[in-house]
Amino acid sequence: MLKYWYLLIDMLRVEVAGPHIRLVYASGGKEVEAIGTRFDVPSLLGLFVAQMAREGIGVDEICKALREAVEKIGG
Repeated sequence: MLKYWYLLIDMLRVEVAGPHIRLVYASGGKEVEAIGTRFDVPSLLGLFVAQMAREGIGVDEICKALREAVEKIGG
């Protein structure tokens, strides 16, 4: 069963399909995607933050997206 959560904070999308989680963030023409499992959420979130930083997304935006993603994932 595939569940979608669409958040209005700078286009963050959290998709959960069974044990897999996909985080997609789009802002200012840049898109970041991280895919992982529910069993290793810390690694998934670390990858998500690293990719956002690499794309030059601001710290405030990263913190907001990370906070919302954690709330929706259930961490």
